[in-house]
Amino acid sequence: MSACSRLGRMQLVDTTRYPVESLGSAVGQRLIADCVRSYANDGAVVLPGFLTADAVESIAREGHAQISRAFFCRSEHTVFLDEGRPGDGSNESDPLDPRQRMLRTHVGSIANDFLDPQGALQQLYEWVPLTAFVGAVLGHANFHRGADPLGALSINVYGQGDLHEWHFDESQFSVTIMIQEAEVGGHFEYVSGLRSDGHVDIAGIQQVLDGDESQVQRLPFGAGSLSIFAGRNTLHRVTEVAGTRHRLVPVLTYDTTPGSVNSHAVQELFWGRTA
Repeated sequence: MSACSRLGRMQLVDTTRYPVESLGSAVGQRLIADCVRSYANDGAVVLPGFLTADAVESIAREGHAQISRAFFCRSEHTVFLDEGRPGDGSNESDPLDPRQRMLRTHVGSIANDFLDPQGALQQLYEWVPLTAFVGAVLGHANFHRGADPLGALSINVYGQGDLHEWHFDESQFSVTIMIQEAEVGGHFEYVSGLRSDGHVDIAGIQQVLDGDESQVQRLPFGAGSLSIFAGRNTLHRVTEVAGTRHRLVPVLTYDTTPGSVNSHAVQELFWGRTA
């Protein structure tokens, strides 16, 4: 076991189940192939029990210690994360058009610069085999951790009444880890096939926003699970949370270009400041 995947004597990743340190081996190649197939077919990879119980506990403690420093975004946006635009061929306002319909997002985020630089979460993020593994699943040999001072690594926090309504991400993919589930709600749900490069199914999106759940899938995202999700072209949401237990989900950012940072607008939206 590499020292980079340990905090002191604590093992962070279950490398027996997920041999991410041995991607060139037969079992490593099978793991990559399974993940590539899942990502291509479903737009999502979920690896339950990716983190050890000790790692989950350590990162949860870190998250709880910093919850008071989370910035809570309270915003309204369309599914495209903008402030609304007219539908094709019309300048009239239509509040039911997905291009104009406003949806709520209430979610907190603990910024990267509030996290322990020596903590379990940071050590996991800096672990080179993890970066190589995520890159291999996404088909990128040249792959890098993010460099945003606020958002390269962060922890999403959902408390009572918080949610992230239906949307498409700005980024092509997202990498997240479930550390603590909510008492009630906080489910990650998604609908595939409504957007691709060059095409958007406005009528299909409107059906989902109108309450049609026939195509809605729920990600089986338990504590310790790693998720790689195709967020730009997959409509998704986090349902409303209830109860006293926070939903804690670290977000790990990567890019094919070294030194990538978020725009000031994104920094301001999710962390209330720029860097």
